[in-house]
Amino acid sequence: MGSFGIRKGAMPDCQSKHLKALDSADISRLRSILNAICRETGEPLCGPAMQTIAALLIGLFRHGVTDPDKLLSVGRLALTQNARGMTKATAFKPGGQVEAP
Repeated sequence: MGSFGIRKGAMPDCQSKHLKALDSADISRLRSILNAICRETGEPLCGPAMQTIAALLIGLFRHGVTDPDKLLSVGRLALTQNARGMTKATAFKPGGQVEAP
């Protein structure tokens, strides 16, 4: 048992039920969404902005948001907000988290 009463190697139930492992088809779908955003905006796929968007999309996908249109909309919005110089209170961090003020 770990220090919090969880077996070593086991995920807490609240996470294991919701986190989805990604397979190659999932990665391909997410890459096509990123590619679409890159084409629309001229942002390089390997640039820091797109890396942040990729982390956000992966996090959403793993938590069950799999609709391509929704993911595309969120990716566009996040990139737009990032380009506007979001405040520290609303800045996206890798992993799809929001940085606290």
